[in-house]
Amino acid sequence: MQNCPRILPFCALMAALAAAPAAHAQPRADFAGKTVTIISSFGPGGGYTLYADLVARYLGAHLPGRPSVIVKTMPGAGGMNGTNYLANVAARDGTVLGVVPQTVAIAQALGHAGRRYDARAFHWIGRVSSNVEVQQTWHTAKVKTIADAKTHEVVVGGTGPESSSVVFPRILNAMLGMKFKVVAGYEGVNMVSIAMERGEVEGIVRPWAVTKTVRPEWLKERKINLIVQYSLARHPEIGNVPAVVDLAGNDEQRQVLSLYASGSDIGRAIVAPPGVAPEIVAALRTAFSQTMKDPGLIADVRKSGLDIDALAGDRLQAIVASAVDVPPPVVELARKFSSPAR
Repeated sequence: MQNCPRILPFCALMAALAAAPAAHAQPRADFAGKTVTIISSFGPGGGYTLYADLVARYLGAHLPGRPSVIVKTMPGAGGMNGTNYLANVAARDGTVLGVVPQTVAIAQALGHAGRRYDARAFHWIGRVSSNVEVQQTWHTAKVKTIADAKTHEVVVGGTGPESSSVVFPRILNAMLGMKFKVVAGYEGVNMVSIAMERGEVEGIVRPWAVTKTVRPEWLKERKINLIVQYSLARHPEIGNVPAVVDLAGNDEQRQVLSLYASGSDIGRAIVAPPGVAPEIVAALRTAFSQTMKDPGLIADVRKSGLDIDALAGDRLQAIVASAVDVPPPVVELARKFSSPAR
């Protein structure tokens, strides 16, 4: 009995330590034996899926437990099907990631219909590359420069209602008097490419990185005209093609065009769904950063000609938050010019 005063405090301490992990347990970032799926919100052959495939080849080697990593496509509604799935349905344990449209923050700022996500609630794991999308016309079209689009109608293919391929031509029509006739509803940029070759449409919006790597013969054989870049600045490789902000005639127009062009900074990025534990998010971000430095990935990039412009997840998270928080006057102007009724 004389030992009880010493033993009981020790027992109580052991009991408290044993109970503590249960009360404050965090999910362990271990992917051993699991499969990580990257959902591309667009179909095969487009820029989003190309970059998802690139990351998938190397990400598993840098994650705890070295899981398999695969890519699944979930196209539709200009990327909204896949994005809404990630926000509302996908598993919250780090085994489901996604590549979402670079316009997700803009769509939220403008309150577009069909959106069932908060871009700020996604865990942004990292950007593979910023993205410059280019309005292109087929060589048989009368429109060969952006100036031509003011005097000649040109039929351009588009995907979902919130995609750059639909919204930007519509804005240019309303703001600057262009004559783009948008045929929307194509499943992805690859399908629009096929439609253009068949003569169903005369124009397309495609990332420059995809244009120069997937169909380089179009450039070599001069089958396409590059008429405007939907970006804040001209890509150095196509400096003779105007950036869309160069077309602005006044500050009001520049503000609206800059808002939409800001999506190029988000570019091709990897996200995790809302609600993933901080420890798992940290492991995913670390693995992503290591993946971007993987010698195999770098060799693949050099071989393919794809652009890589990586950005850490925490910095990307701040860019997205800033893009959502747009001043109300700019939002109203953007809604005015992008309205389908115009």
